[in-house]
Amino acid sequence: MSRAGAILLGVLAASLGTAGTASADPTFDTLRELCVKTRAEAPAALAAADAKGWTDMPAMFVDEITKAGFSGGEGRATSRNRVLMLMYAGIGSPVFEGSTLPVRACAVAARPANNEAARAAVAEFAAVPADPTLPAQKGQAYAYTVEDGVHRQVTASELNSPRGKDLIRQGRVNMLIVAGRPAAPLLVYAIPTL
Repeated sequence: MSRAGAILLGVLAASLGTAGTASADPTFDTLRELCVKTRAEAPAALAAADAKGWTDMPAMFVDEITKAGFSGGEGRATSRNRVLMLMYAGIGSPVFEGSTLPVRACAVAARPANNEAARAAVAEFAAVPADPTLPAQKGQAYAYTVEDGVHRQVTASELNSPRGKDLIRQGRVNMLIVAGRPAAPLLVYAIPTL
């Protein structure tokens, strides 16, 4: 995750004070429903949130996200059972090995949140090892493709290879990132683009 992603995380955190298996974490379940199922396509992710009765994210948060380097997106908010959830879908550009890597990004944060349950749910769904060389701002990042229904890890070094660039051009690389303060993790699903 880039500096811009870290700023987005800070804004969301401040404002809040095995693949395909069921999750026990509502924050991850929301990420999967709004972001993974829509492949981080902003219009589809936002429409999914709207269909669930989410409302527009307050403009001041969207403005901060835009200043943080995200563009072409919008945010939504909801509060249920004393849990505030925010989601944002748009375009990001994390710094990866010295240059930016454009991504379609969809992020979800909740307050209060169970950090350990969220991290465990993401790791279980990714079903590949975390790659410490991927941008995650002191969190965990996972990159994978899906081949014959199985997640196969794509390492950071592979992303810069000709094969990795082909996978990105084909839209086959998926990234899951858990970043943020322990009490307020930010879950991000991203699809790198070239």
